[in-house]
Amino acid sequence: MNTISQAEKIDLLLTLALAFDKKFEGSNNSENVQNLRESVENSFDAMNREDLVALKLRAEFIDNLPFENRELWQSVWLDKLRRRGRAIRLDENINPSHIVKVLSREPKSIQNLILRNLPADLSRRISLYLDLSFESNENAVQTDLPINEEIIALVRHKFLANFIALEDIYEPDDLDMFSFDELEKFIRQLGLREIAVACRGINSKETLAAFLNRFDENDTREIAHFITELDKIRPFWVAQADALVRKSWSADLAPEKVIKKIGIKILAIVFAVRDQTRRRYLAQKLSIREVKNWHRLVNLSEKKYHSATVEDRVRLDKRCRIIERLAIKFKQFGKL
Repeated sequence: MNTISQAEKIDLLLTLALAFDKKFEGSNNSENVQNLRESVENSFDAMNREDLVALKLRAEFIDNLPFENRELWQSVWLDKLRRRGRAIRLDENINPSHIVKVLSREPKSIQNLILRNLPADLSRRISLYLDLSFESNENAVQTDLPINEEIIALVRHKFLANFIALEDIYEPDDLDMFSFDELEKFIRQLGLREIAVACRGINSKETLAAFLNRFDENDTREIAHFITELDKIRPFWVAQADALVRKSWSADLAPEKVIKKIGIKILAIVFAVRDQTRRRYLAQKLSIREVKNWHRLVNLSEKKYHSATVEDRVRLDKRCRIIERLAIKFKQFGKL
């Protein structure tokens, strides 16, 4: 329960309450079952006041749904409960480096069995990293004895348990639905935009030109575009961006790596207030070498959020909403 959001916990608890009520009533007729609000009052009165209020509000909303919608809601959530921890498919937006890492721990026979059940292009790509001579099911010569279906199902379950699929996320949004290629581009755009915000604090044209001269032509053009768009940015955000850029800059890093470094830090701010499932789902879109740093940045952002003053937390919440809107824009147009 610690890995999911508060909103998801509420729906899971209400689904269980409704299911138990129907079971104990011995009927599937909703007319014989108390409404969810009454069930919450009778079953969850030991909860703390804040959680109980949230549970009652959600219960009232569901009670007011049309019968068909309420039944559909319960059906969806019962299905989620039944398959929790049992992945049923390999998400299409997993960075292949994660699959390589999982398979590298397995014997060759298991590697080949799994690769033959993945899309052919993906399997060929992964087999190169694993130094395997791979053939798809269509081209493979069937020389081995048939494998027991129960063994195949166990291998499949163990393999899929390493990953998260989009349907495991509670109400996914545009940030969740990025492919790993889109995510890479979005992170870069966030970094360029933040650098442009910082540039709004440079008063000298000569100093600005000298700074922009560190980037290649395409990056300079995009930063300049953002600078012109962000002419009404508030001084507070300029100061925040300036501090972040200065802290992230390193003479040892190429400018394109600094851009990505800044972009990932910005993205981590949003995920500091998101549940562990969303964090893990995004992490599996990054390359395997970036995951440890990603979780470190999110954890640091989370600590900063919880220790912030009320005023600073309001600003962090606002920044999160800005980035979520930027994700919507990027999803629609492919740029910020």
